[in-house]
Amino acid sequence: MADILIVDDDPQLLRLLALRLTKEGHRVIEAASGEQALGRLAAQTPDLVLTDLRMNGMDGMALFEAIHREQPTLPVIILTAHGTIPDAVSATRRGVFGYLPKPFEARDLMQEVERALALRRPRARRPAGGAGSSRAARCSSRCWPRPSWWPPATPAC
Repeated sequence: MADILIVDDDPQLLRLLALRLTKEGHRVIEAASGEQALGRLAAQTPDLVLTDLRMNGMDGMALFEAIHREQPTLPVIILTAHGTIPDAVSATRRGVFGYLPKPFEARDLMQEVERALALRRPRARRPAGGAGSSRAARCSSRCWPRPSWWPPATPAC
């Protein structure tokens, strides 16, 4: 079970996403705008943010930038009906975790959500220093779980 912040200015889609995620066992925090989402984030840190790209006021990329400045490891998935492949590439290069074009299948959404949440779940640690210990097990709390495709941690980590 995870806390997921959903941001969309379409109340019907917001409710539909909330129902789907709740059915999967997640706790949902809803926000109807980017500004409202920032207020929710000030009160509670979710495990994942799902946001629409095009919204009145603060759009999804501006929301991502604000989140990324304060919580760079918080995964953000952008949902959009207006995206292109270059937009998706640009967003992921800037640090967006995922980019789903609308309409999307519930299965695709849940796969992306689970992939993002897998990075946030704590991993079991082996005792530091003993036989068979790894650099990752000795790593300080400043390090975060790295996906398999991420470059290896530096020794100073």
